[in-house]
Amino acid sequence: PSLTAEEPSLTAEEPSLTAEEWRSKGNDAVKAGQLEEAVAYYSSGLAVCSSSQPDIESATLLRSNRSLCFHKLGRQEQAMEDAKCCVALKPDFVKGYLRGALALKAMGQPAEAMAFLKRCPANDEASKLVAELRPAAEEAERQRIESLSGPEKSKEEGNALFKKGLFEKALEKYSEALESCDDQISELALALRNNRAACYHQLSDFSSVAKDACFVLEREPNNIKALVRRMLAYEPLEKYEAALADARAVLRQDPRHEAANKVQHRLGNLVRDLQRCGA
Repeated sequence: PSLTAEEPSLTAEEPSLTAEEWRSKGNDAVKAGQLEEAVAYYSSGLAVCSSSQPDIESATLLRSNRSLCFHKLGRQEQAMEDAKCCVALKPDFVKGYLRGALALKAMGQPAEAMAFLKRCPANDEASKLVAELRPAAEEAERQRIESLSGPEKSKEEGNALFKKGLFEKALEKYSEALESCDDQISELALALRNNRAACYHQLSDFSSVAKDACFVLEREPNNIKALVRRMLAYEPLEKYEAALADARAVLRQDPRHEAANKVQHRLGNLVRDLQRCGA
């Protein structure tokens, strides 16, 4: 991410100050309630960061402080931009996630705020904010689903049930949605089969997982979700060669896929031994 400041800076006035000194001046301005001035100071610090040797630590702190100022000034989109830069520069920087979530909350986007906090390291303040956001996020999601109709609505209702661990009820919703699809090979219908396969997996009905996944893969041979679900179903069905083939197909698309790597490691020698024995 760029370290460049977008706001007007004051570097022409005091060009010799370091990024840390600009941050200190910005902090003093915040304490005095001079937020616009603080924004300019932090921007000047960022200008120093971008014109000299990149200083990730200073840039992250300057962005974080400026984000808070933007938030207090009601400039939430700019607050969010700085927050995103913070966590891009330092993915474990808790304050960056908090700043972004607060900006999204102020913009009336509680679900997006919760999603932004998902990658935040474990932190009491973040957990408290998630708890505050959850009721509004759930209500917004309920209203969104209510605005839908037909199979799209049933699909989203199924997704909500799946997230709650109600797999049998989610399965019913996905099946209901699939039955109401006019085109059984449409993008929506294939997504529903993929989701239904995930329910079957949770319910240990591996034959049904494989059936739905195969239907999808006959139409979309590179559908990675369907490949993964079939792979994970074939192993308990003792279709080891087929499971290994699916694992390799997944790894061709995503060499770092954790589940596929584990299956390949687990089944590679087993399949070779079975082939050697003629089993």
